[in-house]
Amino acid sequence: MWGRRDFQVVAGVSSKKYVRKWKERGGIVAHLTMYGLHVDDVIDGIRSALRDILVVVGAEKVPRYFYEVADYNIAVGHQPHSEVAALALFLDRLFEGRELHFIYSDAKIRIEPCPHGKKVVRNA
Repeated sequence: MWGRRDFQVVAGVSSKKYVRKWKERGGIVAHLTMYGLHVDDVIDGIRSALRDILVVVGAEKVPRYFYEVADYNIAVGHQPHSEVAALALFLDRLFEGRELHFIYSDAKIRIEPCPHGKKVVRNA
């Protein structure tokens, strides 16, 4: 688990089976690729669907299956780019920039902004 409680990174599973089960449960599959529709053209529809979103981030040679099974093939730009950057931009658009201000009341550590150095606060 990383970030919010309802945000997960899953590894070590059969990706095709995982996507298939996700869709069977009614979730949306958003595939980030430079070949898709521009994120700004589809993000409102994804946000307003009010369904769980599985974000598939591929690298080189993504199997055709993921392009076909995705509800949305989304590009943050139509030039080669970093997969991490694509995910960051997609999430920023999805949360309309609010994720930069999330404060978790149950966080074990908290970073306090400061102009120089680092200030880490450990919560009990």
